[in-house]
Amino acid sequence: MTRVIQWATGVTGMMSLRHVLGRPDLTLVGVRVYDPAKAGVDAGALCGVGETGVRATDDRDAVIATDADVVLYMGKVETDTPGCFADVCDLLASGKNVIATGSRFIHPRSLHESLAENLESACKAGQSSFLGLGLYPGFVAESIAPVLSRLTQRTSRINVREVLNYSTYASHDLIFNAMGFGHAPQDTTPLLANPDYAAGAWIGSATVLAQALGLEIQSVQGFREVATTPRALTVAAGDIPAGTVGAMRFGVVVDCGETTMSVEHLTRMADDLAPDWPTEIGYEVTFEGEPNLRIHLEIGSAGEDHAEQGCLATAMHAINAIPAVVAAEPGLYDLSTIAPFVAHWTNRVGNVGSHIR
Repeated sequence: MTRVIQWATGVTGMMSLRHVLGRPDLTLVGVRVYDPAKAGVDAGALCGVGETGVRATDDRDAVIATDADVVLYMGKVETDTPGCFADVCDLLASGKNVIATGSRFIHPRSLHESLAENLESACKAGQSSFLGLGLYPGFVAESIAPVLSRLTQRTSRINVREVLNYSTYASHDLIFNAMGFGHAPQDTTPLLANPDYAAGAWIGSATVLAQALGLEIQSVQGFREVATTPRALTVAAGDIPAGTVGAMRFGVVVDCGETTMSVEHLTRMADDLAPDWPTEIGYEVTFEGEPNLRIHLEIGSAGEDHAEQGCLATAMHAINAIPAVVAAEPGLYDLSTIAPFVAHWTNRVGNVGSHIR
């Protein structure tokens, strides 16, 4: 039985918590919350599955002191990078493995050498392992694109793109303060208004992809483009006035010599905004070369909330990585270095041949 701590209970964290509680091979031993109103509430009551006997707490040190095998860390690393890395280092040093979601955890060394060095030191101190992952970033470029490369003879360019409508995403902090929706196009207040900071969201993905393909990165160029909305919008995260940012695309273009890679995110708050940009919802990977390849992945079916289903996919990626991370030798891993893993469904058949008659 693997003992699990759920750190943070936002949209993705709540989905993760609910699934952990439903798994017979996982035991929830702790829940870290940030909202004082959630502190002291039973974990099952938080996510609507009944009493569990495990109380959520906003006491950081108490959670770090809790015995566990793995922490599913889903704190807001995009808006508090130093604080979240400090959390993870303390957890690792305490002897707990950590699986973290968020762009800045995908490949910490690509952001700053010191981030990776601190994690490595913590892993050594606690004899623990760390893996950063997600969906986008954290899966599409890092896991799907390398597999597609098996079909190619050569390629001059790899493009990886996410296209979403974020009107149903309820995080005001992410949508307004970090991404910059609802702000004037020239406003430099939002975090992603800084092209270098915006590039930091995707450089980890590009680096892991380059590593997987044996490519050497020669240069990186970040970019961010915005489009305004001609009318006022009311979305799940709040109100977006007319004339402010209602759509954006940002990412990186990476020069690897004979091969160029681009990794970008494109999102709108209404489907009719920025009509000249790509409009097909989902995730796309293309290879330009011999042969040309294109694959399109859509998370969720018609009628489902794609942003919500993406959060579920992110949560499941973290949970399904638990056995590989717990079994790994101590150290800092990414998706190009961790052992391959697949879903561990509780009803998985052990020996297919034994059912053939």
